[in-house]
Amino acid sequence: MERLTGLRTRGPVELAAPAAPGSLLDVGLVLTHACNLACAYCYTGEKKRVRMPEAVAMQAVESAIAVARAAQAKLQLTFFGGEPLLEAQLLLDIAARARSLADGLPLVMQVTTNGTLLDAALVEQLGALGVHVAISIDGTRAQHEAARPLAGGGSSWETTRRGLDLLLAARDRFSFDVVAVVDPGTVHLLGDGVRELLDLGVDAITLNANFGGVWGEPELAVLEQQLEVVAALVVAWLRRGRWVGVQPLESALRSFAEIGRVVTASCGAGSRRLAVAPSGRIYGCCRAVGEDTGKGALGHLDDGLPGPQAGGAGCACANAEETGDPRVAGAVQLRHDRAVQRVGLRLATLLCAEYELLHIVERGPCP
Repeated sequence: MERLTGLRTRGPVELAAPAAPGSLLDVGLVLTHACNLACAYCYTGEKKRVRMPEAVAMQAVESAIAVARAAQAKLQLTFFGGEPLLEAQLLLDIAARARSLADGLPLVMQVTTNGTLLDAALVEQLGALGVHVAISIDGTRAQHEAARPLAGGGSSWETTRRGLDLLLAARDRFSFDVVAVVDPGTVHLLGDGVRELLDLGVDAITLNANFGGVWGEPELAVLEQQLEVVAALVVAWLRRGRWVGVQPLESALRSFAEIGRVVTASCGAGSRRLAVAPSGRIYGCCRAVGEDTGKGALGHLDDGLPGPQAGGAGCACANAEETGDPRVAGAVQLRHDRAVQRVGLRLATLLCAEYELLHIVERGPCP
């Protein structure tokens, strides 16, 4: 079996070709398996009080910077959990170390958080280090409370909204976006949730479908109808002079602008995206870490990180969740992607008819 920067691939798969210079290497650090919420659709497994040792974290950062520099790649460090802000000081220490080592290397950093532990001082500290915040909130109170209770029981709505309000107050200085899970049980409220977030002043939303949920034909039909509502909201705000980015529709628009057709994006797991667990094991992405049993691990940090590769299509974790095979997409994901393509194409066609120039630049963490 061939070797890739000291790591062996698993199974009879071909090694991907090296990515072109200037590509992105996204390295996720799972800072802890613990979490203060008990989300119904959570895919990270048991909430163990296991944190990433500082030595492992610093080794991961140093390796990531070295690999990105050698590959002439941009580097993104993503902090994940569990709830990563349970280890806020470790996160701040890692971010400060990464900034000091980058020395000209294009570096962006992001933390994905449930927002309940944010306070004004932490928002300032994260912003000062250039750590983009992705806060998880599912839209309306009804959507959020259907699946995101506190670990000990009770509502997480008020504390999550408080965190969102802090980010909104600082949005002119620090970037952030909202991550909302689209669940079959609340998909009929999707348009309401996006409308409420946009009305609050949120400019960037990522809609992540819960492919592990129970999706029947009625829910899938409602999903496409609700994506139409979301597209209409994007158009309505644009006509008022405000661009709002809603994924995956924004990626659909970008592909249309660049290649003239709508295609769904690849997650890049195991190619341009990697994740390091508290144990030091390396996985294809943060979602793949799960309980860090070693199943599906690509190697160990002690053997080095692989460089960015040209990735495939789709989401390997969603594939595995639905079909049991990371290489095979399931019926729900395929139906979701076709709905995004259809709605995205109609949205792109409408915008091209109304505007002379369609130039889409997807927003994300700022350097």
